[in-house]
Amino acid sequence: MPKKPQTGSSAAEAPETASIDRVPDEIYDTVVHAILDRALDPGTKLPEDVFCNHYGVSRTIVRVAIQRLQQDRLVDVQPYKGCFVVVPDLKEARDIIAARKAIEPYIIRRLVEVATDNDVAALKSHVDAEDSAYHRNDQREALRLSGQFHILLSELADNGVLAVYLSNLICRSALVIATYSDVTACCKAHDHRQLVQLLMARDAPAAMKQMERHLDDIERDLLQDEKLEEKPSLESVLTKYSRSAVPSTLKKSVAVKG
Repeated sequence: MPKKPQTGSSAAEAPETASIDRVPDEIYDTVVHAILDRALDPGTKLPEDVFCNHYGVSRTIVRVAIQRLQQDRLVDVQPYKGCFVVVPDLKEARDIIAARKAIEPYIIRRLVEVATDNDVAALKSHVDAEDSAYHRNDQREALRLSGQFHILLSELADNGVLAVYLSNLICRSALVIATYSDVTACCKAHDHRQLVQLLMARDAPAAMKQMERHLDDIERDLLQDEKLEEKPSLESVLTKYSRSAVPSTLKKSVAVKG
């Protein structure tokens, strides 16, 4: 039996439905790009009603995007408080860099095998843009480009699975940098340029070693001097302040009464 043609009303509603279906992806992409650009700092609150008003959709639609962001460890949903951009603790920061160390040397080895001359030219052009940002002291743009360089490496390596994982790790690395350092501690353009030169020479062992050194430098710059700030115990507070704040005569008096 032939299908009935859509009525004018149904045909008009279809594009609108398709548009709403795309809103969670748009919200997700917007938050990711804003984190990479340092427009959203760790700890920033993301009220649902702001998304609802901006996109003209219900909270149900917004929560689809928030759930995806939460699964990717980019936001933290706190009961009765709301949704916040993640503030990575030191363990998470180290885990992120460790994961990058496991993935990115392989990506470099893969690139040596598959990268075309045009791919290498694209990487060189990207590093030129990084250099330009550094020289004009545009630190925000330099940070964005440095992260994008690593994403570009994964895309050119033609492994879609690793590209997805690395994109998430780069975004979370931006939160680590924002939490524990300033933009000057991000990737150095000259390190990227050396990587491109080794790729051009098709020297896989040297290129992989350079990537390992590069990630070690990032870890050292960000985390070597950071220590978890331990809150003092009640006992230590009482010991400190009772000795310094209570007169000795009062201590004797209290001891006698006791």
